[in-house]
Parts: sequence; C-alpha cells; structure tokens
Amino acid sequence: MTNLQHIQLISSTVAQSIQPLLTEVASFKRFKGAYNHVGSTERIDKSGKAYWIIKLSDISTSINVYCFNMNEFIEQLTCNSVVHIEATLKTVDGHQYVRCAFLQVLPTKVSSQQLSINSLPSCYCPAPEKLLQLKVLVDSLSSPHLTRFISDVLVGSDVGVRYLQCPASRRHHHSFTGGLLTHSVDVANALITENQFNGAERDIAIVAALIHDIGKTRTLGANGKRTHLGTLVDHEELTLEICAKAFSRLDKFEPQSALMLRHILTCASPGNRYGYEAITPIASKLQMADNASASAHFATNMLAQIA
Repeated sequence: MTNLQHIQLISSTVAQSIQPLLTEVASFKRFKGAYNHVGSTERIDKSGKAYWIIKLSDISTSINVYCFNMNEFIEQLTCNSVVHIEATLKTVDGHQYVRCAFLQVLPTKVSSQQLSINSLPSCYCPAPEKLLQLKVLVDSLSSPHLTRFISDVLVGSDVGVRYLQCPASRRHHHSFTGGLLTHSVDVANALITENQFNGAERDIAIVAALIHDIGKTRTLGANGKRTHLGTLVDHEELTLEICAKAFSRLDKFEPQSALMLRHILTCASPGNRYGYEAITPIASKLQMADNASASAHFATNMLAQIA
C-alpha cells in the first residue's frame, strides 16, 4: 500500500466513523455522532467509585456506553434526550466495551437539523423487521428534500416513538402494538411493487404511504385506547397539522411535491359525498393499497380466531 493509499484509507475511515449506525461502531476505534439517550444506570466499581452506563439507541440497535467521571452531568440527563457523543472502544481482560470520551445534550433545534430517519430509537419498536424495511424505503428516495421531509415528520419529537408503537386501528386491522408501522410499510411496499411509479412520483408515493395514517399517533395510544384528543377529532383531520413544519420547509425547495402530497393525503375516497376528487393515480393507488392491506390483515385475523 502506497503512502497516498494509506492516507486515503484513514480519511475514509474517519469519515465513516462520524454518525455511524450503532451496529457498526465496533468497526472503529473511535466514533462520534448524535443518538437517542434512552436510559442510564449508576454502578459502583471495585474501589467503591460510582460510574454510569448509558443506553443509546438508533434505527439499527441499542448499545451500552460506560461513562466515568461524569456523575453530576449524567444525573441531569433526561430519558429520550438527544446527545452528541464521542466514544472509544476499549478492551479489558478480553472483553470489549464502549467508553465515553465526551458527552453533550443537543438543543432541540440543533438535533432536529442533524437527525435523520436513522435516529429513530429501535428499542421502542416491537416490529424491528418493519423498522428496517422503513429504512430501506426512505433510503431509496432519490429526493434529498423528501428524505428530509419524512425525517422532519418522524424524528425529533414524540411522533416518531408513537409511530413505532401505535396500532393502526382499535379493533379492525393491525390492532396491535406496532400495527401502524407495519401497516404503513406494507402499504408503501405494495404501492411500488409493480414499478408503476418512477422518479419523483415514486418518491411521493412512498412518502404519502408512510404517513397517510400519521394522525393516529395523536388519536391512539400504544395500548389501543383512544387519547382524549381521539375522542374529539378524527385522525385524518390531524395529518396536515402534524406535518405542518415539514411542509413549511418542503414548500421552499420542492413546492410541487408539497402540493401533491397535501392533495394525496387529504383527497376523498371514491364514493365519498364530501372532499376533493383524486386527480393523480398515486392517490387512487394509495387508497386501493390501504384498503387491501387492512382487508387482508382483518381476514387473516378472523381466520386465526376461528381456527
């Protein structure tokens, strides 16, 4: 290996060690990035000195990080805060562990700009295989602005965790914890399976499918019971409200995509007395895929109960 190749390899490794997925951190001697802090435990070492083990989570997995000489700071950490961490991999008696070198809580405004769909905490998701399918779908988007849009909707607030845990309905279809994620991913996959949409249309179809029931994050709890808001307002009426900030940004960069998404998410289903008629094939196909997913799961569930 030439000196130039060695320098290039080091530069590449350093770049990859900035915001890696937590499943990949064992590949680096040192890494840094912003992650969800989802818990911490105080321990006492053999000499009687206190240290902390904090748990970090992203879309891929959760890991424990050992923190020394940070007691007062960690005691003030709140669960589900976003932290910037720099850490190193250490080996003691043949056992490898992650040791914190630097830790800082990120302000909400900063974290919302830095985080991506990879920041969703997998530790709260009862359907990890569907969470990885969500990542595949978002990673396949060609538009960086629609990629940012879906992150703006799901990451950096309680919407994301609710999206991972909510059922898709109370008693009809996907009425289990994690049902909303499962249903949304299944609808998105069905919508693009036949390659009926390409380019910008495909991106819009995926994003619309993933958030078409986003209002349920406000109307249903993880236990399937209606929230107080859910007893007063239908979930469909909350879609644009939940996505308001994300739409505000998208309007600046892809106004046509923002316009089309609003239409797809709010237009009426065939036969409805009120509402605007769908003017794009994406809206019609989404409604069909939505109904097919709901009907298929409901029928399968009924057969299982009979059996």
